[in-house]
Amino acid sequence: MNPSSREKYAARLTELEALHHELSAGKRPGDGAVVVGLLLEAVGDVLRRKSALGISPAAVIAPLSAISEPSLKAWADGVEVKDLAARLKRAASHAVEAAIPDSPEDGATIAQWAVQDLQARDRLESALVALEAMARPDATRLLTRLRDAVTAVDQSCRGTVVSLTALNGARRVEASLLDGEFRGAAWWYSERTGIDDDQLVQVLGGEVKGSMPAEFKTANAEVTRKRGRPVRFDDLFRLDLGLATAAEREAIRLQADGDPELKLALAAMDAAESAITEETKDEVLAPATVPAFAVERASAPEIVEERSEFKVLLFRSKKNVQVVVQPHRLDRFAAAAVFRSDEPDRACPSSPGDMGLHFDLGAPERLAGLVARVVVKLTDGRTHASEVRL
Repeated sequence: MNPSSREKYAARLTELEALHHELSAGKRPGDGAVVVGLLLEAVGDVLRRKSALGISPAAVIAPLSAISEPSLKAWADGVEVKDLAARLKRAASHAVEAAIPDSPEDGATIAQWAVQDLQARDRLESALVALEAMARPDATRLLTRLRDAVTAVDQSCRGTVVSLTALNGARRVEASLLDGEFRGAAWWYSERTGIDDDQLVQVLGGEVKGSMPAEFKTANAEVTRKRGRPVRFDDLFRLDLGLATAAEREAIRLQADGDPELKLALAAMDAAESAITEETKDEVLAPATVPAFAVERASAPEIVEERSEFKVLLFRSKKNVQVVVQPHRLDRFAAAAVFRSDEPDRACPSSPGDMGLHFDLGAPERLAGLVARVVVKLTDGRTHASEVRL
């Protein structure tokens, strides 16, 4: 058993207590649906792994009594089951790319994206298990509606499990933590996780020698299909911030060899960087203010990270969630970017504001269960990354 994975779910017990307190206190009534979703996921995560965690179900179920019927309905109405199908299919596609990557580093990154999409399906399953444990008429009605929709998604996506075998190492760890009564239903973690299946995608792709089961020969064309990776604006933005991995930098360089426009863009970026360096080499930056940017937000932000050079704040309101990167020293601050876990290769939009650089992450009801990765680049070339659960 992977200790780090077990500790991740053990930490849900502490998180569960905090969410229960927050919901009971009613400090953020407008965000009730978000807190309800997080609480349901935390309760279900623990209930489905009670044997591995050594806990009593009764103690975990108790916080569910704090959920009101209107908040529960608001959460259920915001669940986008159709988006789940897209994420499962994307996980399968990423799993294939991770198994036959351009470089080992590239493969590890893509595999992580695939696992994040599988976790989205697992978190919804946990929420449904918690919903069933509530044993209330309103919860039962919502459970029936959501379970029917999720079953349809599973039926349409279950065939992708062949591709998911490329993630068997991570899937086996997750499956081993689930109680037996829940393991079989969690096909995204437990189905086709045998050792013999581990290299199935590589065999289909011709990367390693092995026998190809007859029922999988029709998948060979899809696995071996050449996948182009066009360079987009977000890729160039990550490159300019210094956030691109070595694999991403190499992929951009190789594509630029055959793309005159891309080569010209890279040359312009290099020229601009050199001009900025030359222009500011003897310049001492003085403190400056940034233009005001009106936004509805909570009165007390959450402090995600604070360093001598900058502070990262999280604001929640009824309408949106924002991350604010607030420079303490403008002469040390170079740039910042925020990436949501559901779109890890696309930076969130930003605007200068009254407290610093504001990143709009979207409406709170659409962010339940997601994680935001905040990356700050300093003028000395160093980067600092932090994560916040949304």
